[in-house]
Parts: sequence; structure tokens; C-alpha cells
Amino acid sequence: EQEDLPEAPIPSAEKTTNSMETMLRDIKQSNSHIEEKLIEITMTISNMDKKMEAFTKRIDEVERRVGDVEDSIQNVDSSIQNLQTKIVWLQEKADDLENRSRRSNLQLVGLPEGEEGKDSVAFLEDWLPSFLNLPDQEKKIEIEQAHQTFVPRSSDANKPRMILFKLLHFRDKELLLRQACNLGSLTYKNKPLHLFPDMSTKLFQKRKSFNGVKCLCKDLDIPFAFLYPSRLWVDFQGKRLFFS
Repeated sequence: EQEDLPEAPIPSAEKTTNSMETMLRDIKQSNSHIEEKLIEITMTISNMDKKMEAFTKRIDEVERRVGDVEDSIQNVDSSIQNLQTKIVWLQEKADDLENRSRRSNLQLVGLPEGEEGKDSVAFLEDWLPSFLNLPDQEKKIEIEQAHQTFVPRSSDANKPRMILFKLLHFRDKELLLRQACNLGSLTYKNKPLHLFPDMSTKLFQKRKSFNGVKCLCKDLDIPFAFLYPSRLWVDFQGKRLFFS
């Protein structure tokens, strides 16, 4: 015979209502907490957006300034290049003017110290034509000024100071150089003597760069001439070639 089981107690309506209210209250509290967090997150994101916007503006400003600086640098580079070109031109012009001012000058190297006496001009005008065996009709040369170079006098008698002198007429300078070249090695009182055209250091270096070519022309018996200020003329196989 089957026994009857005891029936489970049925919760009262009041208890059920209280439980539901508690759950709803907990849910509301949770939602409220979540909303607060969401508000905080939203404010944080908003602040970050503002900062990003500010950073973006600053970056845009930096890029603009960098662009302006790059443009300025390009303009400066262009100006520097123009200035460098002008400087080179001015240096060449100044060197040309310097050499033109020295066009009628000659350098006499090797004359014993004090040989010219107190009047260098009179000594050279009288001595040079005879020393270089100039023709009688060309013995009259005129020298404007002459002086020794402004360097300390050496105690070595074998190292006399150079004499620099300026001729009144350019043709006299050419005559003296040509005659000195025709005579070859010059000696005075058993001492070597040299006569050189006066020129700037830059032009001297430029003319010196042709020495190897001139020696080669001499070895190969090729006619050549060195034109003022620094131009080489070569007669090769019937053709006149010019190099500068």
C-alpha cells in the first residue's frame, strides 16, 4: 500500500514579491554603477579626443613650419650658390685686374745684393740693354720704378733679394723677355741670373701647370708658344691648337 509523500511548502506571494524587488534593486544598482563607469569612460574618451585634436593641430603647425623652413633653406641654398658664383667671378676679375696692373713688371732674380747702388732705375736702364746685348736701336728702355722685394735681407750672400721693376712701355718688357729667352742661361759675375714676368700666385700656378706639356713639346720638337696670360699655342701637323 503506497504511502503519501509530504507536500513541498509553497512560497507565499509576499516572499516572492520581496525577492523580485531585491533582484530589481540589485539590477538597478548595477546599471547605475555601469552608467557611472560609462560616463567616466565617455568623459575620458572625450578628453582624449580633445587632446588628439590639439596634438593634430600642433602636428599640422609643426609640419607647416617645417615646410616653411625647407622652403627657406632652398632659397638660402640658391642664394649661397649665386653668391659663390659671384665670388668666383669677382676673384677671377680681381686676379685679372691684378695681373693687368703687373703687365709691365719684371722680376730680376740673382743680382748680387747692392749691385744696383742707390738708384735702381738708372742702373737697370743702363745695365740691362748691355747685359742682354740688345740692338743699338732698342737699347733705350724706360723704367718707371724699381725696388727690392720687401723681405728681410739674408745673411747668405748667395741668396740676394729679388728686384721688381716696372717698364714704361709694355713692348720693352716683351723685348727684354724675348732677348733673355734667346740668350738661354744668364750669368752675372759667375752667378745665375733669371728674368721673369711678374704675376699673381694664381696665374703663376696656372702657367706652371703647362710645364710638363712644354717639356714634351721640346722633346718631340713640336713648335709651341706660351701666350699671355696663360694660353698655350701648339703647331701640330700644320694645325694651330690653343689650350688654356
